[in-house]
Amino acid sequence: MDGHWDGYDSIGGSVPLDLVNTVSWRRDPVRRDDRLSSPERLSEWVVLVGAGTERIEISEAVLEAVKSFRETLYRVLVSAPPDVTPLRKPLLSAYRHAELAPSFPLRWTVPLSDGAALPHFLALAAEDLLRSGDLERIRECEGPGCGWIFTDHTRNRSRRWCSSSDCGNRARAKRHYDKGRG
Repeated sequence: MDGHWDGYDSIGGSVPLDLVNTVSWRRDPVRRDDRLSSPERLSEWVVLVGAGTERIEISEAVLEAVKSFRETLYRVLVSAPPDVTPLRKPLLSAYRHAELAPSFPLRWTVPLSDGAALPHFLALAAEDLLRSGDLERIRECEGPGCGWIFTDHTRNRSRRWCSSSDCGNRARAKRHYDKGRG
C-alpha cells in the first residue's frame, strides 16, 4: 500500500463501523475524503481490516454497491430513533447468497471467495453488529466535522472522540487556546 491509508485507523471496533469510517471528515464538505476511491482501494481495505487475508478482484459495480451500503449503514447508525428499513433490501440479498455454517449456534456466512460476495459479507456483518447487545456503546465522534463511528469500550462509557490523539487532541488544544484567550 502506498500511503493512501496513512491516517486511517481501524478504530470502529468492527468491520461494519470501519467501513463507515472509510470516509474521513464526513461532516466537513471541504475536507471530506472518500478512501474507497477505486476497486483496488476497496480490495486493500478488505485486507487492512482483516475481513480477508488476501486482496480480491473487485469490480466498479461492487465498489459502488459497497459505497452505497456504507452510506445506508451510516444513516441507520446516526438516525434517532433508529430507522432500519433501508437495511431490508441488502440483508435479503445477502441471505440469498449466504451459506448456513454446519455448527451451533446457527450462523449464516458469506465466504469472501471473490469480490462479488463482498456486499453480502458486509451486510451480514452489519446485522451481527446490530443484533449485539452493545448498541448503546456505538457513538459518533464529537470532533467537529469528523463523523467517524466507534464502539465505546470504556468502563464508564465516557469516550467522546474517534481517537484521543486526533480529534481528542484537537479538542484539548482548542480548550487550552480558548482558556488563554479568555
